[in-house]
Amino acid sequence: PFQAYGDGFTQENVEAKIGNRVITMFIKINPPIITSENTEDRYLQYRFFDSNTNQTIKNVAFYINVTQHDQKLMYDLFYTKSGFFTIKFEPGVGHWKVIGDKDPTLDAYTSETDEVNVQAPILVKGGLYHFNMEVFTLDFANTIITNQTLRPKFDAYLSVGDVYSQTINYKSNSYNNTIISYYDQIANYNFDAEKLRISFSMPFDWNPSRYQDRPLLVHEEIRIPKAFTEFSTPMYTASVNGKPIVGRSLWVDSYSTDSTIIHFVFLKQDIQALAMQMQPGTDVMNFALAPGPKNVSTSSVIFANKGGLGVKLGWDPNNIKSNSVNNLALIFFDAPAQQQITNDVSYDLKILDNNGGLLVSLANLVAREGVDSQKLNLPANGVYRIQIIIKSLD
Repeated sequence: PFQAYGDGFTQENVEAKIGNRVITMFIKINPPIITSENTEDRYLQYRFFDSNTNQTIKNVAFYINVTQHDQKLMYDLFYTKSGFFTIKFEPGVGHWKVIGDKDPTLDAYTSETDEVNVQAPILVKGGLYHFNMEVFTLDFANTIITNQTLRPKFDAYLSVGDVYSQTINYKSNSYNNTIISYYDQIANYNFDAEKLRISFSMPFDWNPSRYQDRPLLVHEEIRIPKAFTEFSTPMYTASVNGKPIVGRSLWVDSYSTDSTIIHFVFLKQDIQALAMQMQPGTDVMNFALAPGPKNVSTSSVIFANKGGLGVKLGWDPNNIKSNSVNNLALIFFDAPAQQQITNDVSYDLKILDNNGGLLVSLANLVAREGVDSQKLNLPANGVYRIQIIIKSLD
């Protein structure tokens, strides 16, 4: 059967073939953004359906195997009569425990509501979790796919943000530096006071075959207190494994909080380009960040600070003019999948000057099927910040 993959998903349609049927598994994580400091309940929601007809497939039994860094966290058989299924993950240690009923035919965990609880160390600590799913029955509870090679198989990877804090001592002052890795756990942190540089690493398999057929997004967030004036600057130089990072992969938020937030954001094509420069067997991302010279260019892509959403920006004219109408085209997209969002997007748009002063505020805008345009007039030549607040996807 065809195997389907997703990497770092919050919700995903993954497909697998059995005969002439295209079996689709819709997977959704709630809440969509999970960090090691987040105490909210974690839910994994499934729906099985035929993508040709959009008809929900009932009486599905499926194995779920959850691992983190090759450590088995859960392996069990589950059954949904309706084709919908929800697992609530509760913190636990040691061997996993499923709280639910057992189907008498399959000896699979189920319930009247197609919801079960699992107590296990899953989606708790930061890092990348591998979910492998294999379908055991379809359509009828007693219709078992006995030939294991024909069973639809699905692989997905979910990241729990690893929150890492370190104290920087510089010129007799102490500053808190927080890093959030939305992909895997942080290691080897170092602050070089002489070079005024932060460095850290994260496990990463650069083998392109691992993510060739799946969406991929790597997002690292570095928070620098604005009181650390020597380091909290508008511009930075950065590298990954010694390779310079520029353009959309590095962007700076100087306005949101009392910290300057620097984002490393790598889409699949960025990873693929970097992978070509890596030695075979490389299994780590080494990040380096330092204040840099001012070199400002107009953004063509911006990313949400959470959730894996992005917005493509198109200006007409290309060279933005002051005291004149400039047309801004906006296309909202799913960054890991690199696909345009087809939902209606409710959002607000703000334009701020270089000092953070509000110049334009447009509220309750709607991008129909992920696309919109606005006419903007900027008062003078200079550097401006565009801020887009995504409120809902309908």
